[in-house]
Amino acid sequence: MTHLWKHLDAWARWLLPPQCQLCGLPCPGPEDLCPACRLTLRPLPGGLEAPRGTARGPFAPFCYGSGAQGLAQQLKFQRRPEAARLMATLMAEALPRSFSEHAVVLIPLPLHWRRRLRRGFDQAQLLSLWLHRLTGLPLLSALRRHRATAPQSRLPREARLGNLARAFHATSPPKPGLVPVLIDDVATTGATLSAGRDALLAAGWAPPLHWVFAWTLPPSPP
Repeated sequence: MTHLWKHLDAWARWLLPPQCQLCGLPCPGPEDLCPACRLTLRPLPGGLEAPRGTARGPFAPFCYGSGAQGLAQQLKFQRRPEAARLMATLMAEALPRSFSEHAVVLIPLPLHWRRRLRRGFDQAQLLSLWLHRLTGLPLLSALRRHRATAPQSRLPREARLGNLARAFHATSPPKPGLVPVLIDDVATTGATLSAGRDALLAAGWAPPLHWVFAWTLPPSPP
């Protein structure tokens, strides 16, 4: 199935020459970003590992800002679901080496059904689907968001930490031998990831890994 999607994608690129996802200019070859815009993607300092003090993740290839922020906002706020494929491609290119040490399963952190209805899609589910297609890693919708919450982006940092408490519950029993990998687009305080993690642990899952497209680094101490 993965090979079929790659062939279909190659045909689509041949029929419709690619343009840069960010600036709209033609791209050389099969690229989705022009060389100038690709330079605006800032790798997370220290590689994929999250800043100190965040247990087991998240893994993130980029800092949130500039090009990475532009792609994430296209997906989430400009309702451009095609951005999910490019974001997942960039994530797959930086597949954490530690994932090869585990038998993992991708689990998206879902939106509440009301917000998904308003947006027309769920960005974490789209990212997870593309990551599944690109990497062959198994995918499972094992979480449900049963409590509607205020959008995290509108809350101050302190309020985000409590906004998502008990917002998720697991809908699938643990799979023996599989380590869950929670998928989301952007991590800021890590509150959403923590809420998903708590729900999985309460259902008996192994401690999850976290994999996001971009991480909003906390301000540096003075």
